[in-house]
Amino acid sequence: MKLKDFLRTIPYLAWVVIYTAFCAGIFAAILGAITPELREELDNYQQLGILMMVWSSGSVLGALQGGRMAQSYPPRTLFLSYTAAALASIVLIVLSPNFGMLLLGFFAVALVETALFTLAHSILADVSPQPELRARLLSMVDVAFSLGNLLSPLAVIGVQSLNPNWRAPYALYLLPLLCVLLLFWPRRHFAHLVPSHHAVEEQGGALSYVQLLRRPLVAWVVTGGVLSGFVEWGQNFWYVSYGISAQHLSPNAARVGLQFFVAGMVAARLWQAFFHSSWSIRQKLWRMNLLALAGMALNVALPGVGGWALPAVGNFMLGLGIGVVFPILLAIMIDAAPGQTSRLSALLMIGYSVGSQLAGLLVGSLSDQVGLRWAYGCMLLVVLAFTAVVWRIVEFGKVRGLAPQG
Repeated sequence: MKLKDFLRTIPYLAWVVIYTAFCAGIFAAILGAITPELREELDNYQQLGILMMVWSSGSVLGALQGGRMAQSYPPRTLFLSYTAAALASIVLIVLSPNFGMLLLGFFAVALVETALFTLAHSILADVSPQPELRARLLSMVDVAFSLGNLLSPLAVIGVQSLNPNWRAPYALYLLPLLCVLLLFWPRRHFAHLVPSHHAVEEQGGALSYVQLLRRPLVAWVVTGGVLSGFVEWGQNFWYVSYGISAQHLSPNAARVGLQFFVAGMVAARLWQAFFHSSWSIRQKLWRMNLLALAGMALNVALPGVGGWALPAVGNFMLGLGIGVVFPILLAIMIDAAPGQTSRLSALLMIGYSVGSQLAGLLVGSLSDQVGLRWAYGCMLLVVLAFTAVVWRIVEFGKVRGLAPQG
């Protein structure tokens, strides 16, 4: 189907879901963009790392509960409830009088936004009977999320030119989130959707998370998800601070550097969603991983060299290299365990959330002990570990015949 015809077939409800993913992408990147200002208000880097870990913990719980709730309650009720809860959580972040309330706000918004994301995938699976259309809609959700990531640092720069307080971008974020609530309000767009009690993957008998993790390939892929989540969110959380302290960039130049990372991810996801490639899935995973390794090596090995240009190249290469890791890893798992899509998706999301927790806590703790420049260096070690895991996944697929060929 041509792109023009494809866009015409997208129903209203799907567009609203895609817009919701765009808003989630904006929120996800704000924290990394305002870390220098937030760090000044907190006592140390470790507290900042704890906040990031708590946020990721909310994402884990949201992934676990989101699928179960989506099968038990009407989609419209859940969407409106989740969005209202997210609005209340953002208000709590903006008005938080102390660190404990700030942690609660971030935990709550991560929980409901992850559950919202899970519900969005469920709704998109029901808006069309055509498998090709469903697959492309799901890819567009990733693209929209990445575009939100890309816009976020620019929005922070604009807002902080008027109000330097780190809370100001979160206060402005209430407006696009309120639009989500208004767009989902019309009941008629949900008339054909029902709770998915009879999901197709349940017909063959669902396996537990433990049973799935006992499968070697699934265990390796989830491990890869943890490491990839560490790299992706470690970069989102810490790069702006690293760019300022180690690469000697101005705060806004460091935020633009983070944008190059997100731009690389957007480019990779657009390529995956809309363009045919002669590379097999295994080839994509391996070759893009090597690109990510080279990009991270540039950032870590040559801090302060080349002004803003070299960090921009390194960040773009890193983003390009890891931008399509999640859908590829999920595709490999689904091929190895057909009929278990929802649980495999939840496992991989949890892996990413655990990785982001480790990135927030580990880099934050190390920064107080050895400085952010050296603490950020552990990112390169994680990319090297991910390279080893990718090699194992690719070789496992070759031997067992479990990884998709294209």
